[in-house]
Amino acid sequence: MRPAADQREPRHREAYSQFMPEPDPLTPHVHHEPLAGRSVFIAPGRAERPDDAALGATGDDPRAWCPFCAGNESRTPPASCRAPADESVPWRARIVPNHYPVAADVIPHRAVSAARRVAHGIHDVVVESAAHERSVLAIAEDHWRDVWVLVRRRLADLAARGDLTWAGVFKNSGPRAGASLEHVHSQLVGLDLVPTALATEVAAAAAAVDPFGDLIAAARREGRIVREAGDLVVLVPHAPRQPLETWIMPVTPEAFFHATSPGRAAALADLTRWFVARLVRLAPAADYNWWLHQLPFAGHDDIAARWHWHLEILPRITPLAGFELATGCHISVMTPLESARRLRDD
Repeated sequence: MRPAADQREPRHREAYSQFMPEPDPLTPHVHHEPLAGRSVFIAPGRAERPDDAALGATGDDPRAWCPFCAGNESRTPPASCRAPADESVPWRARIVPNHYPVAADVIPHRAVSAARRVAHGIHDVVVESAAHERSVLAIAEDHWRDVWVLVRRRLADLAARGDLTWAGVFKNSGPRAGASLEHVHSQLVGLDLVPTALATEVAAAAAAVDPFGDLIAAARREGRIVREAGDLVVLVPHAPRQPLETWIMPVTPEAFFHATSPGRAAALADLTRWFVARLVRLAPAADYNWWLHQLPFAGHDDIAARWHWHLEILPRITPLAGFELATGCHISVMTPLESARRLRDD
């Protein structure tokens, strides 16, 4: 595997100046298109991402080729954190730098133009099992809870750095959801910008008195609550982009997942396992994505007391096609009430 971007070319912060040369061509950049109001991460190095076949997935023992299996730690960069933390015992989950990042932990070079600059940040892989499992349902419940406690710890580390604006975690499960390797894993990113989708949510929340409280109340009133566990609620949103789309969030405000309690992180782990089990039953062939939206680290004190971090889970049941791409509007073939009914198994 090609070394990570920050390992290919050592850079020294003390040598930084406005006269530094352009970064190497494989360093990710952010390009902003003002007319469309979108930002695109240009990351040529990600073209080199291997899939299982390219790694040699031919034998019965995946440890012979899978970089995420226990025993193959030398095939990834050193872990930033692991569970358990005690390195004298075998690990159950670990977080490592992504060999093919969308953002690089390099010195932010001066912008080439107002529309192009280096994508400064962190891009990690969360290896969710030491064994070569393909589903989170194959991971023991307590080990799966360890994964979310580990994610919480890593997000707290990124929040404390001071050079990042926002961080979150996301999962691509299955090839239709963008996964290139079958070994269960998710990804974690920390960026020095607020992503467009999150900025839209923040603006909407800032304009409302109790945005998430109203969202939860409407879901209760309309019958879209699917499940509750402790202080977490599972609901189908009012405008789901796919059948069975589901959001998980705390009932009471909490701006940052990394500030949540270990018990609440464990409850989220249990609810994600529950959802995957329901999805396997209702739509066995469906891949899925999920992503965590928490508030940017600074500059939003006015809505921090009203914000609820939330995990959005999107099954990949119907494809995105021309209408969705042309308009930014999605088409779902199932009503939110029917999605909630099926998920509850009414």
